[in-house]
Amino acid sequence: MAKIWSSRKAYLFLSPLFLGLILFCYYPPVSGIYHSFFDWDSVGKAVYVGLDNYRELFRDRVFLDSIPTAFLILVPRLIIGIVVPLIAAEMIFNVRQKRLQSAYRVLVLLPIVAPGVVGLLIWKNIYDPTSGLLVALLRGTGLIAPDRVIDWLGSADLIIPSIVFMGFPWIGGTSVLIYMAGLMNISSEVIESSELDGAGLLRRIWHIDLPHLMGQVRFFLIFGIIGGLQDFGIQIVLTSGGPGYSTYVPAYYMYIEAFTAGRMGYATTIGTVMFAAIFVLSLIAYRGMKTETN
Repeated sequence: MAKIWSSRKAYLFLSPLFLGLILFCYYPPVSGIYHSFFDWDSVGKAVYVGLDNYRELFRDRVFLDSIPTAFLILVPRLIIGIVVPLIAAEMIFNVRQKRLQSAYRVLVLLPIVAPGVVGLLIWKNIYDPTSGLLVALLRGTGLIAPDRVIDWLGSADLIIPSIVFMGFPWIGGTSVLIYMAGLMNISSEVIESSELDGAGLLRRIWHIDLPHLMGQVRFFLIFGIIGGLQDFGIQIVLTSGGPGYSTYVPAYYMYIEAFTAGRMGYATTIGTVMFAAIFVLSLIAYRGMKTETN
């Protein structure tokens, strides 16, 4: 207590930060877990129902069917988000002219200036079934008939591949720069020694670059799992969960139950289950990937 009192000014300056952290970061999830045991609409009185929400949830076909849909979207986007920026970073890193290398770094960063919703609306126009860019390209190259209409976002067979393809060529943003930072941190002596030993580019990437970049790969894997399972922006802006329930994911179902059906207690139950699943998957990813530091 004497040490705390002697540092009271430091604690005083830190108190607003931690007060905000408790109120806006810790209290909401704790409140969500608490209200998952209640029948609650956020306005009226909450009625305690015990585990009834959880029993209903694990018998809810919409929720159960939304889980594989979430992974059908998550897994390929996770692979793309890890592999493609790595390839781009390796290509830029091996550009010998430093000015050109700097220009490429700036160019890959520019796309994040545009808000994410704007990007989704652009892809909505690209996927327009009658006059979209993708249909026009297919017609122009003769791959489809001039009068053919392809409903990319309205067909249950095409909707998941269309969602995965969004964002092509998948390198805009900070991912490439984070990989670049890891590559630039590799000792030049190590790279030169590998070249003197006759190691080619692919062998150097596999045996030198990748082991040094496992920290970045683990970062993208964990945050990709967290962000991917929580994301429902595409459903809000483009698909509304359709066609039918083909693009329903747990996060979007939680949103619908909370703000359309008004079942906040049931929605917090979905959120609690999602929290537990994301925590377990993130822990497995963290423990399962070795880095240079562990």
